[in-house]
Amino acid sequence: VRKVRPSTTAALAEPLMPARRAVSGSLRGISVSQAGQPEVAARRVSSLNDGEALLGFSSGLCSGRCFLYWLIFLSCLGGLLFGYDTGVISGASLLLKERFRLGAVELEAVVSSTILFAALGSLASGPINMRLGRRPTILLGSATFTLGALLMAASASFGTLVLGRVIVGVAVGLSSGTVPMFIAEVAPTAMRGKLVALNNVCIVSGQVLAGLVDGSFALVPAGWRYMLGLAAVPAVVQLVGMAFMPESPRWLLEQGRRGEARAAMLRSRERTPTCEAEVESEIAEMAAAITLQREAEAALRRATVPIRPVDEGGGGGGGGDG
Repeated sequence: VRKVRPSTTAALAEPLMPARRAVSGSLRGISVSQAGQPEVAARRVSSLNDGEALLGFSSGLCSGRCFLYWLIFLSCLGGLLFGYDTGVISGASLLLKERFRLGAVELEAVVSSTILFAALGSLASGPINMRLGRRPTILLGSATFTLGALLMAASASFGTLVLGRVIVGVAVGLSSGTVPMFIAEVAPTAMRGKLVALNNVCIVSGQVLAGLVDGSFALVPAGWRYMLGLAAVPAVVQLVGMAFMPESPRWLLEQGRRGEARAAMLRSRERTPTCEAEVESEIAEMAAAITLQREAEAALRRATVPIRPVDEGGGGGGGGDG
């Protein structure tokens, strides 16, 4: 249990002043630390080229809005997989019950194991995102989903089937905790709301797709294998596609990799005369927000102290002895 000191407001406000001034400078498109330096532009160009070389970008490939839509499409496949898996089991469970002679408890275990481990996977996605980044977390979720889908399709026993459902649940949790954040961090400000909402549309679309697949394979021998195994197709597409995509600019900035963050952001912006200036302003504002967040966390830690229990019996006992 922790107790906040009476001077918490002053303790929090004082260390945040430099970060607030940095935010004000970022709104003018200039970082406070860069003001008045004539060689800033040359260093920006140099760091941009270094970042593009590190990311392996080619100017002849898809760029701007085309690249952004492709990136969002790959990300939203996580929502599609989420919706597909939660919907496909409703039709497959009828065939699974007959194939494995499942009782009520066993059938409940098959259906609910994915939801349980999806919750655990979403809790684990936070630390993984902070340590590895958004893109590796999505890649991990895609690989895990592919493994789980193939294991369910090839399962010959109840235990193997539940294991596959557990693995898929972990993948669903990783994707659902990462994809909306990744989209929000790579999308331009004017399009951010629409693109984040697109992930929810993909979840519902996945459920609709699952119903269509269930109906298509309901009368096919061992049709449940196709129902469960087809989820590996979009998972593989996401796995291969995201392997060539850049990392989130915000995460790169948090790691101090400013040149790569700028290159990643420029890759998803339309090439206009003001593109580089807008990106530079957004990078500066994002960096100032990260500084502000870190200063707030440090100030909160300094402004809190552990509560020490009061030994009420000590005084009374002393009086009694006297």
